[in-house]
Amino acid sequence: MIHVGIADDHAVIRRGIQLFISQESEMTLVMEAMDGEDLQAKLAEKDLDILLLDIDMPRMNGITAIRDIKENHPELRVIILSMHPEEIYGVTARKMGASGYVSKDVDPSEVIKAIKLVMRGDEYFNENLYRKNRRGEVSAMKLSKRESEVLKLLSNGLTNKEISNQLDISEKTVSTYKIRLMNKLGAKSVVDLVNFGHRFMEMEE
Repeated sequence: MIHVGIADDHAVIRRGIQLFISQESEMTLVMEAMDGEDLQAKLAEKDLDILLLDIDMPRMNGITAIRDIKENHPELRVIILSMHPEEIYGVTARKMGASGYVSKDVDPSEVIKAIKLVMRGDEYFNENLYRKNRRGEVSAMKLSKRESEVLKLLSNGLTNKEISNQLDISEKTVSTYKIRLMNKLGAKSVVDLVNFGHRFMEMEE
C-alpha cells in the first residue's frame, strides 16, 4: 500500500486528491496539511511514501519545504502539485530534490500516474522543459555582474526608478538590461523574468 500525503492550503484540492486516491486500491491518503508549519508537525507523526506538495503554501513555500524534508525525511519522495507551469519552478524543484512536478490542471489520472512512477523509483518531469531550463540555468551563471544585480533587484519587487537610484544608472539603462535579460534567459514577459530571478537566487543559496 502506498501511503500518500498532501500539503495544500486549498481545501477543494485536498478533497479532490482524497477522492481520486480513494478509488485506487493500492494507495491511501494518510495525511493532509494546510500550510508549511502544519506540514512540519504532521510529518513528525506520519509515515509517508509520497508527498504531494503545493509550491505556494503559506508559512513555508514549497521550495523551502523540500529542503526541510530532504534534511529531516530524506526517504520521503516529493511530487510538486502546482498551478504554475513546470518551466517556472520545475528545475528548481528538481534541483532541491523533488521527484516529480504535476500541474493542477491536468487530468486526475496524471496525478495517479505520477505517484506510481515515483513510487517505483522513476521521476515525473517534462524532460524537454527540463533540458530547456537547464540551458537557462547555464545562461544565468554567465550573467554579468550588472545583469545579476538588475535581475535580483527586479525579483525583489523594485521598480525601474528604484533600481536606477540604487545602481546609479538611468531608467533607460535599466530597461535595456531588462530586455537583454529577457533575451538571454528566454523569458517571454517581465513576470517570467521575475520568476527566473527567484529561481536564480535559490540556486545561489
